[in-house]
Amino acid sequence: MQKRKQILAMSNSSAFFVEPPDPPCLARYLVGLTGKERPVIVHVGAANGDSSEKVSKFCDLGRRAGFDPRHLNLFALEDDNPDTFFKGADAVYVDGGSTRNLRTLLREWSADDALRRAYERGVVLSGASAGANIMFEWGMTDSVKTRIEAIRGIGLLKGTISVHSDARSDRGEALERHLGGADATYPAYALEDGTALHFEDDAFARALAVKTGACVAIDEYGNGATPAQAEDLALIRGADIL
Repeated sequence: MQKRKQILAMSNSSAFFVEPPDPPCLARYLVGLTGKERPVIVHVGAANGDSSEKVSKFCDLGRRAGFDPRHLNLFALEDDNPDTFFKGADAVYVDGGSTRNLRTLLREWSADDALRRAYERGVVLSGASAGANIMFEWGMTDSVKTRIEAIRGIGLLKGTISVHSDARSDRGEALERHLGGADATYPAYALEDGTALHFEDDAFARALAVKTGACVAIDEYGNGATPAQAEDLALIRGADIL
């Protein structure tokens, strides 16, 4: 039986790497999407330079959320065969940082193609911030901190994503400029921090929130954005995830 293709796109990595005593709701949601009792989840930290601190936090998150962590370090590869990068993985988490650097590194090592093949065979993909940006045709990034601009992603999902939409006012302005240009692609999603989007078989399935009052806005066809009802993860039982 063909597995569903699933992507969990998150606005900010801090909503994924929550500190105790807060429950790791997004990580547990990701575990639930795999359908495994204790899945293997591969961490890709290239966007932030494979920070050892983040790797340590990912391992700790595995203990708290119930998954076996693995790390793909594109800065210190022991095997450069992309077919081995996600072998045996039930899910992949791509962390935040610089979208431009992440995209470049994924392409250089053909990890973008490996991600696509993993997605097609049913490995659940997830990412936060830069890691969410690369899943779409276009993502809005501040890889250059003085400006917000659109950058091409891998294009696993159609449309444009704007993460951290409530972080600074020029994010909304930059998204409007992009959508008014020749490269505009829809749907367009604007995610406030503390929210995530779940896609099944390339289609939007639901919006999620781990922060009270956090919002998601969706512009389906260029007719203007409308708020989406974000489900509070604290109220979703495990049985509802699968």
